[in-house]
Amino acid sequence: MRLFAILASSLAIGIVGFSEPRAVDILGPEGGDIRSLAVHTDRPDTVFLGTSDGQIFVSRNFGDSWEKLMPGLNRRALVIDNFAFHPRDPETLYVATWELKSDRGVLYRTRNGGRSWAEVSLGPYGSAIRAIALAPSDPKAIALGITEGVILSLDEGQTWDRITRGYRSLYHVESLAFDPSDSQALYVGTWRLGWRTSNRGKNWEPMHKGMLFDSDIFSLLVDPSNPSVLYSSACTGIYKSINRGKRWNKLKKGLPKEAKRTRTLRLDPSDGNTIYAGTTVGLFVSTDAGVQWNQLIKGVVVNAVVVNPRDNRLILVGTDDAGILKSQDGGVTFYTNNRGFIHRQVPAIVVAPQQEATYYVSVAYDGEHGGFFVSQDGGDHWKSYNEGLREALTDIKTILPTSLPNSVYLGTSKGVFVGKPGEKSWQRISATRKLAVRALVSLDKDERKLFLATTEGLFCWDSEKDTVKKHILPGYRGPVNTIFCDQSSGQVLVGTDAGLFRSEDQGLTWESEVKGLPSMSVNVLKRSGSRFFCGTQVGLFSSEDSGATWSKCESVYSIAITTLQTNPFSQDEIVVAGSSTGHLFYSQNGGKNWSIKNLGANRSTIVALAFGTSGELLAGTLSEGIYRVRPF
Repeated sequence: MRLFAILASSLAIGIVGFSEPRAVDILGPEGGDIRSLAVHTDRPDTVFLGTSDGQIFVSRNFGDSWEKLMPGLNRRALVIDNFAFHPRDPETLYVATWELKSDRGVLYRTRNGGRSWAEVSLGPYGSAIRAIALAPSDPKAIALGITEGVILSLDEGQTWDRITRGYRSLYHVESLAFDPSDSQALYVGTWRLGWRTSNRGKNWEPMHKGMLFDSDIFSLLVDPSNPSVLYSSACTGIYKSINRGKRWNKLKKGLPKEAKRTRTLRLDPSDGNTIYAGTTVGLFVSTDAGVQWNQLIKGVVVNAVVVNPRDNRLILVGTDDAGILKSQDGGVTFYTNNRGFIHRQVPAIVVAPQQEATYYVSVAYDGEHGGFFVSQDGGDHWKSYNEGLREALTDIKTILPTSLPNSVYLGTSKGVFVGKPGEKSWQRISATRKLAVRALVSLDKDERKLFLATTEGLFCWDSEKDTVKKHILPGYRGPVNTIFCDQSSGQVLVGTDAGLFRSEDQGLTWESEVKGLPSMSVNVLKRSGSRFFCGTQVGLFSSEDSGATWSKCESVYSIAITTLQTNPFSQDEIVVAGSSTGHLFYSQNGGKNWSIKNLGANRSTIVALAFGTSGELLAGTLSEGIYRVRPF
């Protein structure tokens, strides 16, 4: 098979340190999803952590605290499922990634322990990279598992060859392992069963006798002390082979049926008979080479496990939602240890009325570890209040504090909830049960009625009658994204996927004819003084005639504007707009002129904004919790 020469083995992306002068503070809440973990081969207290948004964290005290590499890979929307250390050079580390929204993948390499990174060119092979392996006996040999099979380099990534060409069953490779003593022998796990080669791909043979037919093989382990022994984790359970994969036996004893989807396996580096298995229902361990299993952690999805090679009592577990769990006693007990690790989606953030330094936020898609959070010390510490939210806690889109007693409203995918943090548990407003709510505004000063922007359209909830009424927008039956309401004049603006609708009589009648505004999705509406602002998919627009005509805001990029906010605590006419690219645009004169706020390199999508009482800007992000920008 023809080898593809590469013009340059790597594309430099600049020298960066483990940190840079911060333009923002990241407040939390701490925790979130972890995709991968890797222990430095020469400094076992140093651990690398990979996320689903292209970010790498490092700990130098085996998980007691974490620090994000800035700017690290300098890319977003990359899933970091795999690290691989060079077997003879502990300062060389590879990161294999795949893009969230495409079938593309990128391979990165550092030669200085993570201080700088380079993209390794793969020639014509640019699809998602789901697996990587370096041959222990020949460190120049690197294998990558991609959508189209396996590509192999024998010169540390300068040239690559697809060694599975002609084998359609060898597409969608999920796991790889070299024989530790023979760099020509490679084991491959795919989305359906496994294969092996003893001659670098000249010939392939199936290795799934004994496995259930539809087994997606997530990981492969070769026992370094006995290369004839292999372990594999799959969507159908855990398997072991004692003859280099020719036949597999399923390991069952002590493993419940619920634990069959095993996402990762890890051998204890100082005890080859001890194996850790991360499953979708927790962590299991076997101390007798897989004969008997015992559960160590329940109720979490485990994606990664590492054991300190100098002290096997120290174990780190990377999870969905819960972040890092650490044990210091060989797995007898575990505790959460996310100090410095923040990988959270915060779609809503508000400052509590008349409560200085008290913030309300929502954390999305983290199950029981997400939901509604409160900080009473300006974001230094957080506490969750989720009693009564049940199935709605994973998708709180908006928070509306009110002046009424015991009433903070939450708009969720399961309706509107009302409660008071620390005083009254959340209760769902029954009339809204079937509505997926995106935004809430009060229609009157007495807060007896709320407008609800939902995926089903625009509704009004009457608190006295506990009823909802749908407002029919002329010629439109789709979702409503955002609402602005002037309680004094009765003017209402509604943003939809098809543009803007206006009402001058609290929603009794509507019109959709506006000038200068594209007929596309309106994400957010806000007013500063007499000027209205509208954030769209192609930038920011303003109106000085109550929304009848609009013009594009100069100096604001033509990108998706996701959120807008004014500063209610300042006499200055400050307006800030957040974008899908992580840019912040601001005006200090009510929107006449705009500038860009420098937040530093490689920032997350901004999805919510609020101003603190001291003038600091709080920004909820897609994957990094809350940014605090000081001064603003």
